[in-house]
Amino acid sequence: MGDGREAGAFMGHTEGLTYVDSKGDGRYVLSNSKDQTMKLWDLRKMMTSADVENIDPVDYTTGFDYRFEQYPDQYRRNAKNDCSVVTYRGHRVLKTLIRCHFSPPGSTNSRYVYSGSEDGKVYVYNLDATIAGTIDVGQATLNSRPRDPDAYATAYEMSGEMLWRTCVRDASWHPSAPVLAATSWNGWGLSTGTCTVHSWNAGANKDEGDPPVGKSYDDKLRYIPEFDQYRENAPHVRPRRPLRSRPVRRWVGDEEAEDTIW
Repeated sequence: MGDGREAGAFMGHTEGLTYVDSKGDGRYVLSNSKDQTMKLWDLRKMMTSADVENIDPVDYTTGFDYRFEQYPDQYRRNAKNDCSVVTYRGHRVLKTLIRCHFSPPGSTNSRYVYSGSEDGKVYVYNLDATIAGTIDVGQATLNSRPRDPDAYATAYEMSGEMLWRTCVRDASWHPSAPVLAATSWNGWGLSTGTCTVHSWNAGANKDEGDPPVGKSYDDKLRYIPEFDQYRENAPHVRPRRPLRSRPVRRWVGDEEAEDTIW
């Protein structure tokens, strides 16, 4: 491993990758690809370097340009040497390098995987590839787009059709609260975008998993003691403080130090 040689390779995607995320357990890896799929990999199922050398990538790739083209249906096929564990389909990996992640271990035991999408949504999948839910960022950020002063209709909607499409590039799940932050192009142009926070509570009260999905804070980031599964078992633990910002001391020079503390 120390000589720079690869330990092995994962085969299964038919187009280039846009992001790779590790579960952090030394075993599972997640990847997003321009072939419009997200795949879960097990490090123990890697192909050897010798086997990979006998595979020509030209047999799989198509020359598709994800920045400007829609992915043709005839390109959707499984690789012959696919060694992935699970394949996730439904989101759209177009326009930009869209990222994917495991849900946080502290609140969900990394039970979900999720990805941004070119259609303006965040897709949350169960590990078995079924869709657990979606967050419509495009609909939530309609009013963030400028309005066209020369038209009666807004610049983002006319005759029920979206003129400007939101593209969710990345999302990040809060480690202990049922909220996600999403960064996206807001559809007005390539140089403008939004960063938004969305709640996601799907089945938290009726979860049958073990351990159950926990949430220490609600979608307003207020502490919820009844969802703290360790509270009764650890009474010595000090109550948590509400989330709030703290003042940061400003550095001052020697001349200001005597009269100023901030």
